[in-house]
Amino acid sequence: MDENIFKNKKILITGGYGFIGSHLVRRMLNKGANLFIIERKNSNPWRIKDILNKISIIEADISNSSEVNNYIKNIDPEYVFHLAAYGVDSSKKEYIAATNTNIIGTVNLLNSLKNTQCKKLINMGSCAEYGNRKELMYETMYPLPVSIYGSTKACSTILAHQIARENNIGIVTLRPFGVFGEGEAPHKVFCHVILSILQNKDVKLTHCEQYRDYCYVENIVDGMIIAAENNSISNNIFNIASGNIHPLKYYINLIFKNIETDKKPLYGTIPYRENEMWTPKANIDNIQSVLHWKPRINLEDGIIKTIDWYKKNIKLY
Repeated sequence: MDENIFKNKKILITGGYGFIGSHLVRRMLNKGANLFIIERKNSNPWRIKDILNKISIIEADISNSSEVNNYIKNIDPEYVFHLAAYGVDSSKKEYIAATNTNIIGTVNLLNSLKNTQCKKLINMGSCAEYGNRKELMYETMYPLPVSIYGSTKACSTILAHQIARENNIGIVTLRPFGVFGEGEAPHKVFCHVILSILQNKDVKLTHCEQYRDYCYVENIVDGMIIAAENNSISNNIFNIASGNIHPLKYYINLIFKNIETDKKPLYGTIPYRENEMWTPKANIDNIQSVLHWKPRINLEDGIIKTIDWYKKNIKLY
């Protein structure tokens, strides 16, 4: 990776207060970027509170076309990372909110980037676009989502690539599968398990027989950066995952292996969620062959780093 490509460049990130976005923000600051973040008013910046003075924060609703257009024309960013989304938390199922953020917001963003100096937009997609398939998931599969989140993300990906193609804007969509790491929301399973142990609470879980491919968050950030830096691609979709699938119980047991506790996971004490994805298995040949990406930090090392962070930052929760 070219360490200087983002130095003093105007970089715009939507969703920079979020889990993955906050990791990207820190990485971009380390690369010397001139950083702008669009966030909805009253969003909580707790993940990056210590570095807010180094970032230009823009309070705007991406579903408001005139707001987005005015801010983007003023910033004139060279690279845009679009991570803002509604419905990552599966309990959030409001159709209008999902449509406004995931579809309208994405269209507003792309529409505003016309006639700017933007070299590349990195769009964060989702494996939820594929739906609950049993077979290996390829980027060329047609979407078959089973949730409003998956449906609106699939729609936004199609629209983003069509608008970008018509206006000669470079675009790459990355579709992550399982992501874990420092600063997740409490409803996410890694965060739930680690916090429960550290707070001396019962670790209540489903039977955890669903399969997952979990990849450490910094590896996902690597993929975003490599995709932005690569000038030979202009309209591509890539799965991004470890390429290894295990029952969820496998990951839970790895957490317990690497944390001091007398507690045991209480499997089967909570029900499976509605529209559960059982075997989301990613084919990652495309991202490996085109972008030469592979996970830099392995699963267990990522879990150890994550546990250490929660021990030091438990007060944030």
